[in-house]
Amino acid sequence: MKKDNYLAISKTNASIKWMLIASIIYLVVYSLAGRLEFQSQSIWMQILYLSIVCVLAITFKKFYKTDKVFIKLPKEGKVKIITIIFCALVILLYALLGSVASWAEVFESMPEMMWGSICVALAAGIGEEVLCRVLLFNLFAKIFENKKYVLVWASLASSVLFGLFHLINLMHGAAINATMQQVFYATAIGLTFSYIHIFTNRIWLCIVMHFLLDLQPNIATMDAQPSPWGLILLIFGTAMIVSLLSIYAFNRRANKVFEY
Repeated sequence: MKKDNYLAISKTNASIKWMLIASIIYLVVYSLAGRLEFQSQSIWMQILYLSIVCVLAITFKKFYKTDKVFIKLPKEGKVKIITIIFCALVILLYALLGSVASWAEVFESMPEMMWGSICVALAAGIGEEVLCRVLLFNLFAKIFENKKYVLVWASLASSVLFGLFHLINLMHGAAINATMQQVFYATAIGLTFSYIHIFTNRIWLCIVMHFLLDLQPNIATMDAQPSPWGLILLIFGTAMIVSLLSIYAFNRRANKVFEY
């Protein structure tokens, strides 16, 4: 079997040009909806924001005809060991980020603030995962389809763009240092979610994990605070390296299974 036949995106009739146009349209509409929500920050506007994102995600998923990586998920083989280690790292990452404490804060807040945080975090999870792990990942999979390690290149390119998208927070008044840290750790998290997408061959788990990562009291106000760079590099630099190695190992396994 030829390599390009095992990717689910090979089943779509869309060309690279139209996939690029679709991604740009999605990004523009998603950004405008987010800006509208940020300017109002009422609970009804946040619900409207979530509704727009859901319609947007469903529409463009229909256009791509898939949200999967593979037509048929290859057996992991020895990559299972790497996957177990990777999952343990993700759990540790969530613990180090204090996500559980943030969730408790959200649910202890006033009802309007709680539901506002949930709507914005869920919209970010759906909107950004469909954009980066479906639209952009598949776009780059098409671009790099003749590369031996197409999954590595597609994951890396879509994750770097995912990180750079956070520069938009500067337009919302975010501090430069905090924003640059967001760019770095969003790239690392993008690679983490890319591997989750690859080894599950589904997008829903990425959406849930993204939602849980963003579920914090200040999500609706973009009030991110900078952390020490040493800690950021240690935690997310490690996540980036492990994610890349895991994607490489899975790509190598897929090449063997599908006789690259």
